[in-house]
Amino acid sequence: MQHFAKPENALKRAEELCAVGQRDAALVGMYDVLSSKRHRVWQPSMELVMKRYLELCVDMRKAKAAKDGLIQYRMVCQQINVASMESVLRHFMDLADKAAETAIAKAEEITGLNAEKLLDFDDLEAEETPESLMMATVGGGADSKKRTDRLIVTPSLKFLWESYRTVLDVLRNNTKIDELYRDTCMKAFGFCLKYKRAVEFRRLCEILRNHIQAQTKFDPKWKDKEPLSAEAMQTHLETRFAQLKSAIEMELWQEAYRTVEDVHSLLALMKVRPKAKPMAAYHGQLARVFWVAGNVLFHAMSIVRLFALSKTFATPPPPEELSMLASRAVLAALATPCESPVVDVNLLEYDLEHEKTKRMATMLAFPSELSRSSLLDEIRSKGLLALASPEVQQLYALTEAGFTALDLASKATPLLTKLAENPQLAQYDAQLRRLIGLRLLQQMERVYLTITIDKVTSAISVLTWPQITDLILWAAKRDLITLRIDEKLGQIRQRAEQANAAMSAEVRDTLATFGAALDCVREKLQAAAIESEKATLRAKLYGSFAATIEEEHQRVLARKLIIERRKEEAERVSTEEQLEKRRAKAMKLREEAADEKERLALDAAARAKEKLEKERKAEEEEQTRKMAEQMAKQRASMKVVKTKKDEDGKKIETTVDGLAKKTRQELIKEQRELMIDERVSFEERLLAMAHRHDHIERARREEERVLLRLAWEKQQKEEEAEHLKTVELLRVQATEGRAHDLAEKARLSQMTPAVEAFKARVMTQRNVAHEKKQREKELEEKQKREALERQAAEAAARDKERKERGQRSWGARRG
Repeated sequence: MQHFAKPENALKRAEELCAVGQRDAALVGMYDVLSSKRHRVWQPSMELVMKRYLELCVDMRKAKAAKDGLIQYRMVCQQINVASMESVLRHFMDLADKAAETAIAKAEEITGLNAEKLLDFDDLEAEETPESLMMATVGGGADSKKRTDRLIVTPSLKFLWESYRTVLDVLRNNTKIDELYRDTCMKAFGFCLKYKRAVEFRRLCEILRNHIQAQTKFDPKWKDKEPLSAEAMQTHLETRFAQLKSAIEMELWQEAYRTVEDVHSLLALMKVRPKAKPMAAYHGQLARVFWVAGNVLFHAMSIVRLFALSKTFATPPPPEELSMLASRAVLAALATPCESPVVDVNLLEYDLEHEKTKRMATMLAFPSELSRSSLLDEIRSKGLLALASPEVQQLYALTEAGFTALDLASKATPLLTKLAENPQLAQYDAQLRRLIGLRLLQQMERVYLTITIDKVTSAISVLTWPQITDLILWAAKRDLITLRIDEKLGQIRQRAEQANAAMSAEVRDTLATFGAALDCVREKLQAAAIESEKATLRAKLYGSFAATIEEEHQRVLARKLIIERRKEEAERVSTEEQLEKRRAKAMKLREEAADEKERLALDAAARAKEKLEKERKAEEEEQTRKMAEQMAKQRASMKVVKTKKDEDGKKIETTVDGLAKKTRQELIKEQRELMIDERVSFEERLLAMAHRHDHIERARREEERVLLRLAWEKQQKEEEAEHLKTVELLRVQATEGRAHDLAEKARLSQMTPAVEAFKARVMTQRNVAHEKKQREKELEEKQKREALERQAAEAAARDKERKERGQRSWGARRG
């Protein structure tokens, strides 16, 4: 492990190693800095080291090394500078994305194919098999694309996928940068969508599902763990909405359904109501999922919820958009298959479908008994029908309120044609045509007992005859109609038992309607006579009222007075009874309160005494158990325990549970006796061991004496033989060496005259040089002597002059 005083030194060293091609060593050096305890405090240079480290990992495609480095860097800056961690992670994802785009562009340039044709492999994490490698090796030009995928495209995309997984793994428990977690999820969804990675998308959904489960589940080891905040829950919810959108765009409907379950789980955990706009988009996606799944009822309910949420926006949508949503909701409700009026609950198929529908409705917070009729009632009550377009309103009136047994199709055809011009409403065309056909059949059933197939085909012009046949079979199976097709006679008729009941009911209703219409006609034709009869009858009634009105008024007043008196008496009696009941109840409550207080005091005293006694016993048992555990550990190593018996002849107890049953004094006494016995036994074993060791050592030395003598004699012989061999070898070597030396001397003696001449010439030159140096030295010494003599003479002259001056000065002083 390399040690650097500063991170800058590690970065400089890494650049030097990269310059000479040693990128692995540079990577190891920078990782040592990131993992060193000396650099646990964040500093700006650490971010530079980390970014350079990630650049090398991307170039070398080492996802595992990048993950290890990011984990170490998270430990450094998580508590100090989270922004640096975010910057590093975004830089890492940008590098991986650019590397993948570069690799795909290079593959396109090599193969001349589009990116879509290069990405036809299923799983990025699938390992190469020996068979595939062998086929790739021996393959010809046809395998060039696969080879390009294996060498260029697959490693780059796999590294990009691993980078997203690494970032999500690093951020999974960090609530401080939830936005980066969401952005990473969005990028991962975009990666799966752009490169059509269905397998990786399923794995990504499972990873996110595990993350949220780990953050929300209760763990007894982390009781103080803070729950997710409302902002974090909203971020996770928006991430699931994006996941659902990506699943829909990739047409992964099973994963979309599981995502809906995840959204339901998050909504159940959220304590704050989620934002309206994301929820509206969520219900729009739900509508699409249910439409593809064929659940038109839930599709319609999702659009109704979308309409309700859209109206709660801070800036509501324009009226045109609301009208379009209302039209979609009404048409979706109309397109919902009609329910059977009689349901056989014994059918297993119905039970399963019913339970599945109830579970889905509960999960989505829809009404548990959701049906087509209840949905239409809700649409009418919330005013969606009034906001829908006129064509939708007219179509609703024709199918749900009108009765035009033969003209329904002709009236609805222009409306369907106009609705089909709108792309958002055209998807309901087939279901609406079936609804119109069903309504026509039901109305024909109420009017006709038998009708020809040609008449039905011409009346139901919105469907073909095969479609009409399928519709009749479907509706008859669900008891929506009682018609039967007779292909032989070219007729459609009702069943015999149903025809009589239907005929009597329909005839009765028709006759009643006809009679009411005739009464109206009669009233209009004989209006004057009827009015005079009504006036005469009115005058008779008014006369009888005037004659008896006063008497009736007095009788009513008297009855009113009696009733008031009876009410006052009843109120008085009731008040007295209530007061008596209150007094009795209050007295009973006081007595019960006193008894309860006394009982509680006695119970509290008993519980306190019992608690103290339990604590004392628990403390004694705990101390006894600790002592038993210590003694059991000691007895496990005692040898006397295996042989000694107690007073009853049983083996000595060695288990903790068995020892804990005895009293403290019994344990101390028994343990003391065991320790004494163990010490005596140990001393006896030690003495026996000493005696046995002495005997063994004596016997070993007696046997060893003979062996040592034989070994000494053998060694003497071997050394003597070795000595003779060595002497002979030295003699041979000396003889050969002398012969070689004599030959060498004879060879070198031929050069003796030349050596002597060379030596004389060198000695002559040296003698001349020596004499020259000697003369120079003598001259120098002579000059030195003369200089010294001159200096000595000058010094003597100075001394003499000084003495003379002193004598003159002394004589002058005496005179």
